[in-house]
Amino acid sequence: MITHLRGKLTEKNQSYFIIDCHGIGYQIHISSYTYSSLLEKEGKNIFIYTYLFIKENQHVLYGFSEKKERQMFSHLISVNGIGPSSAIMLLSSMTPYEIEKSISKEDIKMFNKVKGIGPKIAKRIIIELKDKIEILPKQGKNIKQLLEHTPYLIKKEALSALSVLGFSPQESKKVLDDILDENPEFSLENLIKESLKKL
Repeated sequence: MITHLRGKLTEKNQSYFIIDCHGIGYQIHISSYTYSSLLEKEGKNIFIYTYLFIKENQHVLYGFSEKKERQMFSHLISVNGIGPSSAIMLLSSMTPYEIEKSISKEDIKMFNKVKGIGPKIAKRIIIELKDKIEILPKQGKNIKQLLEHTPYLIKKEALSALSVLGFSPQESKKVLDDILDENPEFSLENLIKESLKKL
């Protein structure tokens, strides 16, 4: 099993990345969540968690910016009727934390908003995964706090805040990327404070 890759991101689009690892190019299928997290990384070295899906003569590598997303992908494809494509579609429409919240609240309507996920599949996701996921209230954090700690959302919020303060988006993005490379677990508050020191 290939669990992660570190290499240069040589090509990207909404559905896949190509990463060069010591001269070997790996095509990695991704969600919009991971795409947004690594949007500014083309031509740079990145680290990405992976899941190798094997079925008959099919070998497909999926990539994730966070372990949490990979774990949710693994949970989703364990549900009868959910394949890798559907799991990626779900993770492109909802964050892993939103999926957890919808499962814990048995929110069928939230799942129905995702293309290809009808009421029967939504019920199956909830029934089969309710005992597997980490229920949010037990973590001592509400959903807003958890979402603030996802890389692509925290960067988006920080960029918006810096723009309001009059800093150029291009300069701000570079500073935010550099800070998050070294401190990926920074809270929104810490990220903004550190950015202001460098801008």
